[in-house]
Amino acid sequence: MSVLNRVVFFMLTGLIGALELNGGQGREGDRPDLVVGIVVDRMRFDYVDRMWDMFGDDGFQRLFSGGISFTNARYSHMVNQSASGYATIVTGSDPSVHGIIAGTWYDRLRNELRNPVYDGQRAAVGGTFQNGMRSPLSMMSGTFGDELRMSADFRSRFFSVSLNDDAAILAGGYSANTSWWYDNVSGSWMTSTFYIDSLPSWVKEFNNAMLPDTYLGRVWEPVAHWQSYRPEVTGKSTGPFRHDLRRMRRRGDDYRLMRRTPYGNTFTGDFVQNLIINEGLGKGGSTDVIMIGFAATAEIGRYYGTFSAELQDAYIRLDRDIAHLLRFLDDHLGRTNVLVFLTSDSGAGFPETYRQTARQPSGIFSPGIAMTLLRSYLNVSYGEGDWVQAYNAGMVYLNHDLIERSNIPLAEIQERGARFLVQLSGVAGAVSEDVLSRNFFNSGINARVQSGFHRARSGDIMIYLRQGWYERSVSGDGIELVDYDPHVPLVFYGWNMEHNEIKREVSVRDIVPTVSILLNIPRPAYSTGSPLLEIIR
Repeated sequence: MSVLNRVVFFMLTGLIGALELNGGQGREGDRPDLVVGIVVDRMRFDYVDRMWDMFGDDGFQRLFSGGISFTNARYSHMVNQSASGYATIVTGSDPSVHGIIAGTWYDRLRNELRNPVYDGQRAAVGGTFQNGMRSPLSMMSGTFGDELRMSADFRSRFFSVSLNDDAAILAGGYSANTSWWYDNVSGSWMTSTFYIDSLPSWVKEFNNAMLPDTYLGRVWEPVAHWQSYRPEVTGKSTGPFRHDLRRMRRRGDDYRLMRRTPYGNTFTGDFVQNLIINEGLGKGGSTDVIMIGFAATAEIGRYYGTFSAELQDAYIRLDRDIAHLLRFLDDHLGRTNVLVFLTSDSGAGFPETYRQTARQPSGIFSPGIAMTLLRSYLNVSYGEGDWVQAYNAGMVYLNHDLIERSNIPLAEIQERGARFLVQLSGVAGAVSEDVLSRNFFNSGINARVQSGFHRARSGDIMIYLRQGWYERSVSGDGIELVDYDPHVPLVFYGWNMEHNEIKREVSVRDIVPTVSILLNIPRPAYSTGSPLLEIIR
């Protein structure tokens, strides 16, 4: 390079840097064309290692062998349900800040459980009316997508896709061009009027193909040789499974079953690739983003088991779906022009049978029984009354109106209730709202409890269980056991990434400040994570 060319080069570089400091878009070539965030629901951090030999070389193996992986990535808050996990991934903050404390929380004013994405002012676009009353307005923090869109004067586009409405909506944040989710009744992809007023023509054509009828007309059997599956330690038969999906459908027009089959993930991948093509993502000159939630793994894991053959089969098939997506991105945009990160909304603990085999203490915590006992105790202590209003996701909500009328200090009854609850089988600890509001914990279990506590939405008493104990809750499919494992996978792959394996502990909150630096955009104002220095070197 000549001296004159060097001078011109540095003058241009300085000019561009000045534009960036003054809010300009800066050097588009220094950013990926497309960011793809992959969230595999309820994925244990060690699933890839456990099933490594069952995968091909161009799916999970390609990501973890060619990218920068963090083997000790964790959520910082105690009770991590899917909604709070997704909100943390895109805001870079804990539920104490973004406000999505669980999949539902008790609304004192309405005296009912609140869905984090319910919005009665919105209507369905492309699906069932009730499933369209959705928006992200309950989220109290901005996302990196919001910052990207504003920094690019809305030239950058941001989409999110998941079978689950809360995952899609929270991943998209406020500024998403559209968040897409699956309608159980029609078997189609839908959104709400928060985003758009009518379906694009390409979505209509995709929905009209009715792919769920094809997928749910199959028999689900092992896709790999049966001997390659690692049987779960349950004492059950280890013979090959065979699920006739046509017989399993509840009604001829019910498409809910897609969520509990590996084809739910494949169907999601089908839609994502059509979205990227038809919306021209990565082709507009500004960095675009798509967040993808592969949700079927969570339902399969809960229904069949954390290490069941069905879940292993779902991951083998998901590995192929991811490989197909990566090859598509190679052909569509080029491998070096796409930044991919993969993580999970929550981990999954060891099944009770594993802990019993290891002779570790384990058991089931029943919130219904616990609240009955707590009510009886408070009746004895303070007289007959409906002292407990609700319980949800490790949170006990007391009756504030009754407590105030009875002239009982709120902090007193909270602490008395907490002291009682820690005596119950399986309860490791209970912390009152008063303690969490008056103190700051920077380490230990109470710090994790505090990270998940939001004063306007959380209960009066936060409880957490002993290791090996699970909460029993009622779902649409009956009784399920709920555990909150914070350890999840995290890997960055593609644009400017070289293989490395990092073993230090990091937080899922760190994704947003890292991506924000890579994209040269402001991080969300309330982000509390720290940049991953191994990524931004």
